[in-house]
This record gives sequence, structure tokens and C-alpha cells, in this order.
Amino acid sequence: MDIFFPGFTGVTVTLQQLLNGNLDGYAGLLCICGILMVCGKFLCRTVGEFVDTYLTSKADVHDPDEAYDMLDAWVSGQTFSKDASSSLVSVESRRGRSMAQLHPDITAKKNLRFTPWGEPLYFWYQGHRLTLRCTQDRTSLFPRNTMTVSCVGRSSQVLRDLMEECRVEYLKHSENKTSIFENYNNGWKRTTTRDLRPIDTVIMNEQLKQTLLMDVRSFLDPKARSWYASRGLPYRRGYLLFGRPGTGKSSLSMSVAGCFGLDIYVLSLAAMSDGQLGALFRELPQRCVVLLEDVDAVGTTQSRVSDADDFDSRSEDSRRSSKPHGTVSLSGLLNVLDGVASQEGRVLIMTTNHIEHLDEALIRSGRVDKKIEFQLADADVVRKIFNTVFQQSEEELSDLDNREDSNEEVRRLADQFAALVPELEFSPADIFSFLLANRDSPSGALAEVEGWVSRTREERALRRGDSWVQSD
Repeated sequence: MDIFFPGFTGVTVTLQQLLNGNLDGYAGLLCICGILMVCGKFLCRTVGEFVDTYLTSKADVHDPDEAYDMLDAWVSGQTFSKDASSSLVSVESRRGRSMAQLHPDITAKKNLRFTPWGEPLYFWYQGHRLTLRCTQDRTSLFPRNTMTVSCVGRSSQVLRDLMEECRVEYLKHSENKTSIFENYNNGWKRTTTRDLRPIDTVIMNEQLKQTLLMDVRSFLDPKARSWYASRGLPYRRGYLLFGRPGTGKSSLSMSVAGCFGLDIYVLSLAAMSDGQLGALFRELPQRCVVLLEDVDAVGTTQSRVSDADDFDSRSEDSRRSSKPHGTVSLSGLLNVLDGVASQEGRVLIMTTNHIEHLDEALIRSGRVDKKIEFQLADADVVRKIFNTVFQQSEEELSDLDNREDSNEEVRRLADQFAALVPELEFSPADIFSFLLANRDSPSGALAEVEGWVSRTREERALRRGDSWVQSD
């Protein structure tokens, strides 16, 4: 038998000794079993490493890259994710909300989110058995989550097909929405999406609005890049929106991004270094809107001088003087805007409440191509806001005759309302706030507007008096 089964005689002799009560034979059998276990474990590990290295295809995606969100959203929408034996449980937040939840229960408080974690998760895709691993690297300053998908086989086509499906599903859920990205762990992270805001809902000077739209449309024309390149011009465009708070600067920026189907990347310069700013700008896609809000709030401004005759400027400066300046230098900001390594193809929008505080180098031609001033509400803007709040749509009132009569009455009241609101004294945000408090009664809003104007003036006078006392 040893010819066909080597070692057969030794095993049978050991078994006979064991059955006869010979402990030496029992010890020998244990040694043989131990050796077999060690050799088997080593063999399995060696074979596993060989297969993993030479016979397996892998795809790694890291957070905060958008590909991570694509794969995460797809996995969260699959039934096999519920079968994971190990999950990471977290409270669903704006940053971690899954795209797979198309109709979340907005009335629920602190929804829990379950993500496959730690242990491998196996699933089938296009006839292939795939493995998903979710891990976190805690060795770096900012812990980074990683999702790894692997399959046996040297061809990575099945993984490419999977990621393409994730991308298509991700973009499908983002249709008719504007994606907003913010700085997260020194990278861009999509934090939320908003429904597209029609450009005609932004109430401002119509001529200025159309001028901006035509300029952006011309810049984004498919032939524009080659036109710029043939003339040796950098392919980028910059706009400065300035004016009093609440006049619609950020609203117009969001609407412009939605109008042209662009994502918007919002950047706050406070508490950011030149290196971080440069790294973020290098990661920008070629077609996007970059929004630098309140660019006068960091160390890129001129020295500020209080104006005793301008209460709003005084109060704004006094509030800001207590805030620490960011570490972004003016030269660092200028380099990312139009330096040698600056990104091309993007639309830059900067907003400020005080254009007079900005350094001339920041807003010179070439860095800022157009400056658009947002003023306080005049009679025409007040009238448009009133009509926007109170006019009824077809969904709100289906009967055409009644709807036309109702809207005609609203237009008549809008003229009276505009006559009672002083021009260039209140911002559109102030007027919207007042009207929304009376949104069920246009006649009630008209009856209360004079009292609201008087109260608002008194409150401002009181704040002005407090500001003077503090300055003394």
C-alpha cells in the first residue's frame, strides 16, 4: 500500500498503538496533525497571496474623492448590503447622506445609516463573484475611508463596468440639481445638492443679470477654448459681485451654476494656508463654478477705516475686527487665480460686501473680468418680490379664470406696496422676510408694511446709538 499511499504503514502502526493504549503513538499522531495544520495554513496563505497578487483585479476608491460617493451610493442601494455581518453605524448627516435614498423620510429625526465595514462582503455582478472591503486608514492626520472591490481574473473590465454603472446612477440622481462641494479633509467633498433655481427667480436689475448670463454663455461655448488657445490667452473667467448684504449675490451664483449645468465649489478662505488653497485649486475640474464668498473677510484686504456716517459699515467692521484673519496671503490667492499653475476652464465668482476694502491687485482686469453691483431694492424690485410671493401658479389654483383674477389683484396690490416701501433703503432679503411672514394674505402685508418700515427704522437707529456708545 505504501506504493500507492506513501506513509500508509506509519499511519496504520500509529493507529494500532493508539488503540492498544500506547501514548507514544498518540503523541506522534498529535505531532503529525500539528505539522499538517501549520503546513496547511502556510500553504493557504501562500496560495491566497499568489492569487491576490497575480490572479486578482482590484479597484480602490478613497474618500473624499467623488468616485467614493458613487460606489457608496450604489452599494447602499443594493439588497446584498443588508446581509453584511459587520456594519459601521452612524447618524445620517448632510455630508453622509446616501444618494440611494431618493425619497427619505424628512420627518424622521436622526436616521441611522448602515455601511458594510471591516469584514469582506461578497456579491455577484455580471456573473462574477466580487469582494467588497471597507476600511479606514488612521495613520494619517485625517483618517481616510477606502472601499476596495476585487474579483478573480486578470481582466479589470468587470470592475470598470461596475464603476461606470455607479457613475451613471449617481448622475441620474443628480439631474435637475446643483451639486455643492466644500473643503473636507483637504479635498473636495460633495456636501449637498439643491434643486435648480430658475434664473428668472433671482430678482435684481434685469440688464445686469442678462449681461452676466451672456458673458458666461460665451465663455462656456465649446469653441471658446480653442479661440483662447489660438491667441495665447488663459482660458478662465472671473466675476466680482459686490453690494450690501442680502441683495442676492450668493443666490445669483447658485442660479448661474444651475443654468449652465455646472457644479459649484464653495471655498472659505478663513483658517486656510496658501498650500491648502493651491492644492484645492489644482483638484478643480475643468468646467465648474468656484465661489469665494466674502473675500474681504480675510487677510487680502486693505486697511479698514471706520466711517462714522455709515452705520452698517461700522457695525460690520466692528464685528469682523474680532474675528481672526485667515492665513491665506494676498500673493497666495493671486497665484492660484492667475499664476503659472492656475487652473483653466473654471468660472470664478467672488462676492464681497465692501469692494472698497479689497486690494486693487485682486480685482484688476484679467483677474476680475466683470464687476456687478447689487443695490438695495428699488420700486421695480419691490414690485417683483411682491408678485413672486403672492401670485399663484397652475398647481396652486387650477381654474384659469380665478387664477387670472387673483393674480391681477396681486399686481394691483404690488403697485401700492411698492409705493409704500422707501427705495434703496431695504435689501431684497429684508422684504422677502417681511412678506413671507404674511404669505397667506397679500392685503394683510399691504396693511402692515408702513408699521414694519417704522419699526425697522427705529431698530436701526437704536443699533446705531449702541454702536456710537461703544465706540466712545
